[in-house]
Amino acid sequence: MNANSEMAARSLARARARTAVDRLYQVDAQRWEVACHRVIGFLEELAARMEFTDRSRVVVDGFRIKEPTRTLEKVLKRADGDDLPTDPQQIAEQISDLLGIKVLCKSSRDLEAFAVLLESELAESSSFPLTEPTKNYHLHPKPSGYRAFHAVVGVEDPEAAHPIRIEIQVRTRLQDAWGELTHDDLYKPGGPLSPDEFHTQIAASMANLLSEVDRMADLLAQDIEQTSSGDEQSDAEELPVGELLEVTVTRTGPGYAIAEDSLGRRGLIRARDVRLLAEVTGRSESRSSVKVSDLVRVGDTFPASEIEYKGNRYFAPVEFAE
Repeated sequence: MNANSEMAARSLARARARTAVDRLYQVDAQRWEVACHRVIGFLEELAARMEFTDRSRVVVDGFRIKEPTRTLEKVLKRADGDDLPTDPQQIAEQISDLLGIKVLCKSSRDLEAFAVLLESELAESSSFPLTEPTKNYHLHPKPSGYRAFHAVVGVEDPEAAHPIRIEIQVRTRLQDAWGELTHDDLYKPGGPLSPDEFHTQIAASMANLLSEVDRMADLLAQDIEQTSSGDEQSDAEELPVGELLEVTVTRTGPGYAIAEDSLGRRGLIRARDVRLLAEVTGRSESRSSVKVSDLVRVGDTFPASEIEYKGNRYFAPVEFAE
């Protein structure tokens, strides 16, 4: 085959691959959306089970479908000449990240806790089984600095010969910001630009800096948890108790609650104080099993002792709302 014939054959193969990509999107796009919404519901249920007081600590950030041009570029890069696929389902089997769902976490600890729960659930799931091993780029970053936890699941579709594959990416908000700040989509495989040494060095340095900020955020979160729970203080420690106030709960969760007095001053209701009161009043036989949100709800009004300690204001309830 001469050069002109080879060029014509390659052009024909690429045209057939392009037609296959177009057919794939025309036929399957609607089913893809349905499958993504099913997985989103599953992920939101997992996030709710983590019982954060702040529900925004883990957020399912919708889904995306890879653009057809990006899919075609990836297909062309993976195969040569006559090896290019002409069947739409061949392409769906080759490309594992056609569909993606992003889960954003406030800190590294949130990401790690959610990833452990997710991997455990997927290992036993018949509805969304793993189609390949998970990849932990959070603990083992890519050379570019990219960090995230990846899991690819399969969603059964009665109209499809094979499960619909969806890539779940779990990232901290700063890891997600790194991708935006470095325009990672321009430089990733199939993107229009090739990273040079300058881009690689700067992107990796930014990733390391943001990772350090994530670590500091974890330290801050741990300190806040200790303060809000009150469990780091011994039972024998006596805190200075102020006047008795009527307070109204404005926010609650498993680990602590926040309330306001009649002057609008906010105070923290610690888990330790709720557990002590639950034990005294017979609401619970075990302190460790008590969740603040089980006994203290938004809108509850009850008397509480005001406590000022190390510059913080606490409201220790003396009885629960009826």
